[in-house]
Amino acid sequence: MNSKHHAVIMAGGIGSRFWPLSRNQKPKQFLDILGTGKTLIQMTYDRLSQLVPQENIWVVSHIDYAGLIKEQLPGINASNILLEPIRKNTAPCLMYTAARISATNTDALLFIAPSDHLIVNESLFKSDVQNAFAYIEQNPKQLLTFGIQASRPDTGYGYINFNSEQVLNDEIYPVLKFAEKPDHNTALAYLQSGNYVWNSGMFLWSCKTFLEEMKTHAIDLYNSFNGFNLNSDLLTIYQNCNSISIDYALMEKTDKAVVKSVDFGWSDLGTWGSLYQLKSQDHLQNSINGSLIILDESSNCLVENSGKQLVAIQGLDDFIVVNTEDVLLICKKSSEQKIKDMVSKAEQLHPRRFT
Repeated sequence: MNSKHHAVIMAGGIGSRFWPLSRNQKPKQFLDILGTGKTLIQMTYDRLSQLVPQENIWVVSHIDYAGLIKEQLPGINASNILLEPIRKNTAPCLMYTAARISATNTDALLFIAPSDHLIVNESLFKSDVQNAFAYIEQNPKQLLTFGIQASRPDTGYGYINFNSEQVLNDEIYPVLKFAEKPDHNTALAYLQSGNYVWNSGMFLWSCKTFLEEMKTHAIDLYNSFNGFNLNSDLLTIYQNCNSISIDYALMEKTDKAVVKSVDFGWSDLGTWGSLYQLKSQDHLQNSINGSLIILDESSNCLVENSGKQLVAIQGLDDFIVVNTEDVLLICKKSSEQKIKDMVSKAEQLHPRRFT
């Protein structure tokens, strides 16, 4: 493995769309959502350990999760766990990571991956990332993002529009623009055009080029971390940072963005509905996980029971039912975007008890 190759796992989110199973104190990346015997962050770590030296795997997360990371990833170097004092979205997170790694390795190439995604075809994933590393080795002034070949007009993802007439390498193209989550008709038009892919939130770039581009396009954020060292006051730095995504801060502004179109069986596992699509279902299309569950004349439901109560359901169609020790969620699958609103109301009802 190449000593210049590094992998960064972003693991600071609270996973509120998977409430009530995902909570502030233990969000979804630290849960065995898929029932594989491993948590999502453990699966991500194992996947990346096949691509870069173990000592080059980094986790950037919130300070609250230090114990969980050490418990679930006992093989990681303690110095490779980067803890944010305040959540400020992905741009400060990646700026912190680049500043920290470049302090000891100015030639580092960074593969950036969220901690809570599913990759079905891991051998193809490995091949695609290795090819992307090789491409950036030859083209270090470019910022590469991974775009998922769209299979349906999904309105839950952002999209990347690329120049299909200019092939830079195997399935690598110049980015024309980033597009927000569309309505159905717009998503259908994107799918039919053949030159849009889903925005996966995975990146690969030279640490040096990333910092140069941040200096050009996000100077305030760059200045916040300029001169960073191991003794820097991270809390003060973060207090002075704006909360902004890396797409808004950099990728939508730079002229150096390229996209690699990939199809390795990806899901961002962003919602209960996305999990339902991946789980096995019975003859009535119900996905059931847990014991003490009775269903009668119910179909197309996702039912999870990790509590001690018997869950008895009659006459529901297309619902999400999640029971934990202290919270019962019942929500139409078509309305699952409202779960985040319910989390806010639960927080108001009793701060931190139910969230």
